[in-house]
Amino acid sequence: MAIDYGLITIKFVLGMVCLIFQINILGKGNLAPTSAIDQVQNYVLGEIIYNSDITVLQFVMVLLIWTLIVFVVKFAKEHNHVVQKVIDGQPRLLIKNGLKIT
Repeated sequence: MAIDYGLITIKFVLGMVCLIFQINILGKGNLAPTSAIDQVQNYVLGEIIYNSDITVLQFVMVLLIWTLIVFVVKFAKEHNHVVQKVIDGQPRLLIKNGLKIT
């Protein structure tokens, strides 16, 4: 099975452009995952980029759908406290007044 580096390169470039677009629109500072959904996005895009069974057109459609999902989730998190808690979780107090909480 031959590896089509041209196809991988095209999908990689398209994926990077999409991520840069999302970073700029969402106001994030870098590509590093800051939430669980960011990490999932990295895994999904990585798998799709290197999967030779997925065409460039299919990849573009996945990017568009994923971008829409990211924007909907961001909007929901900003406007609904319950959605934010479900997606991001809640911080847990580990130390209080210099003492470890058990």
